[in-house]
Amino acid sequence: MVTVMCFPRLVLMIALLAAGAPMLRAATPASRASVPADTVVALTGATLIDGTGREPIPNATVLMQGGKISCAGRCQLPAGARRIDVRGKYIIPGLVDAHVHYSQTGWADGRPDALDVRERFPYDSTIATLNAHPERFYRSYLCSGVTATFDVGGYPWTWDLRERAENSTAAPHIAAAGPLLSTRDHWVNLPAERQFLHMAGDSATRAGARMITSRKSDAVKVWYLVGAATPDTAGWKARLRVAAEEARRARIPLIVHATSLWAAKDALRAGARLLVHSVEDQPVDPEFLQLARTAGAFYNPTLTVREGYVQLRERRFNPRGVPLQCVDPATRARAFLTDSLPPPPGSGDAVAYRARIAEGYQLMLANLKRVHGAGIPVAMGTDAGNPLTLHGPAVYREMAAMVEAGLSPMEVLVASTRNSARAMGRQDIGTVETGKIADLVVLNRSPLADIGNVGTIEWVVRGGRVWTRRELEYR
Repeated sequence: MVTVMCFPRLVLMIALLAAGAPMLRAATPASRASVPADTVVALTGATLIDGTGREPIPNATVLMQGGKISCAGRCQLPAGARRIDVRGKYIIPGLVDAHVHYSQTGWADGRPDALDVRERFPYDSTIATLNAHPERFYRSYLCSGVTATFDVGGYPWTWDLRERAENSTAAPHIAAAGPLLSTRDHWVNLPAERQFLHMAGDSATRAGARMITSRKSDAVKVWYLVGAATPDTAGWKARLRVAAEEARRARIPLIVHATSLWAAKDALRAGARLLVHSVEDQPVDPEFLQLARTAGAFYNPTLTVREGYVQLRERRFNPRGVPLQCVDPATRARAFLTDSLPPPPGSGDAVAYRARIAEGYQLMLANLKRVHGAGIPVAMGTDAGNPLTLHGPAVYREMAAMVEAGLSPMEVLVASTRNSARAMGRQDIGTVETGKIADLVVLNRSPLADIGNVGTIEWVVRGGRVWTRRELEYR
């Protein structure tokens, strides 16, 4: 349990946050004694669940050297190895969140279209702080056992996070899609920098896509908010194919946000490699399943993100299942502000809104079960950064929801490690196998008995560097 700070201290923190005080910087976890690169570190005695779906290996050994896994399973301990006894524990790969947004805070200040708090928290200052201090979220991810993230839409500076994070064992790996191509001329941008590029016509779409691919982006992302009855549907279909053509030219995947069955099918016909939301308007049908198989697409259901919007509308932050010790103090303080916000005009329909979201949630669960049963690869992603979907610990609710949909804990682990790594274009992470980067998590209890046990973290290993959970927590 986290002890919530006393009220006067919270008020002081909020005042400092509003003033843009430097306390927003996340402290770097204390460094462990350096280990020479040629030293073999051996984790011995745990049950290994390697992320491939194979049967667990009891009393296993994992050897790590130079940031890589040199042996996993039945391994002989070499002379001079630095041994860490993990008997009675469980080793899994580092989790991979295949749907995050570093350009969003996890609260309303990062999404003024959800709730406009710009008078108290100016949007330009909010984004400047996110750009300057992404390390506050890096630590939240590692603390939650997440060693890789896929940013599927944000400001151009998110591309710059990749190299710095890749070379740091205090940050998760990052892939980034950069600005989104959008069918809506969305207003949540900055005067001199955009995260949404409006697909106003074929030429504007091509220019936007070519700008994205010129930055060696990891994907082209389209926010495809259209329906079969949308005016100019033929025009939007054509522009989606322009974006897909440019993605193919650059040999990078096309990611599509499409939540209706019609739009998701059209995205798959255009060549979408990753669908980053559930189909939520009707049951998926055989045609959708065949299109997904033919495209070789990943399905990223993002089941729980809407719950954050419900809580924001109800002015009620419920941290159930969220280990707040993994949330940086600035984000934590703002999340607790939720309960004190005045209700917006027209918010009296909160009960009906919750009922509508709950009905859609049940359909999303059923669609995930159908998609997984059809053999289409599922990747875990949270849409972290959206209001009250907090960077890092949001993975626990998402994985629990996937089990609720009918997937087994083992299937959810594979979706949250190997499959998500592949969805973000990485073959060198996501499983605990020889030759892979040494990203793994040591748990105190079996995640196969209860998927909630992915939160019982004892150690996190990123690139061979071993952190205790306690080192990564915020005080």
